[in-house]
Order: sequence, then structure tokens, then C-alpha cells
Amino acid sequence: MTWVAELGIANHSTRDLFALYRATLDELKARGIVRTENAPAGDYAEYLVHRALGGELATNSEKSWDVRLQDGERIQVKCRVVSTPMRPGHRQLSAFRSFDFDAAIIVFLSDSDYSVLRATKIPRDLIQANCKHRTHDNSHVFHATESILSHESAVDLTELIRAATS
Repeated sequence: MTWVAELGIANHSTRDLFALYRATLDELKARGIVRTENAPAGDYAEYLVHRALGGELATNSEKSWDVRLQDGERIQVKCRVVSTPMRPGHRQLSAFRSFDFDAAIIVFLSDSDYSVLRATKIPRDLIQANCKHRTHDNSHVFHATESILSHESAVDLTELIRAATS
């Protein structure tokens, strides 16, 4: 039996579960792992990329990039919590609203414990060439397909980002 099962989560009220979730977010925020009140996956991925690569973490109001590396390269971090095996819909990331960054790092986290399943750095040009524009909200939709993640210009950072979790 795992410690999660020992908590007896199924026996707690909905209100208690939200209180536990809130307390968990507060603790993650106090540790500097998340920065917002949003679901923690995106903040966690930004934290891991920053921890692994260094540089400067953008302010929450920055719309174009999330981490600026020491050499000035601006990185947009996109994260998705996925199952194993990954379902087809899990490859669609949150929309790109601008392309004022140099590369994106795509991080896939496990839906069971948020462990890093995969992390790949992709140049902006490859991202932009594979986006579909949505006119109704002026955004660009990107699917992190296996062919893009394995493209010759993509860089596998999985082990480096995984190491940042400890």
C-alpha cells in the first residue's frame, strides 16, 4: 500500500479534498516551485526548466517567454500532463499567442505523480511551421507529434529536466 492510499482519500469530503489541494498549492508556492494560483503543471515545468538550465525566470506577466538563458536565448515552456500510454489528444499543447521566443521546451509529466516522461527543446521556426492558426481567438495550435519531437533540430532534454526534480 502506498502512502497516498494510506491517506484514505476516498473517505474525505469534497470540501476536505479541496482544502488539501489548497494546502498543497500553498506549500508548493512557499517552496518556490509554483508561482501562481493556477493548476501547478505549467509552473512546475517552468521551475524545472529554470532549475536545469539556469538563467532568468520571467515575471508572470511576460507573455512571450518563460525562461531567458544566460546566453540571452528566450525559452517558451509548454507542459502537458499525460497518461501512459499517451492518448492522441494529449499531444495538443496550450495555444501559442506569439512567437517572440527562440525555442520552446515541451515537457510531458506523468498523470500519476508528475514525474518527467519527456522534455524536448524545439526551435521556434519548427514550432511556427507546424502550428495551425485559429482566427476566432488569434492563437496558434500546436501538436507535439512524435515526428516533431524526434526532428533533427529538436534536442532531447529529458534526463537533464528529470535531474532537476531531485
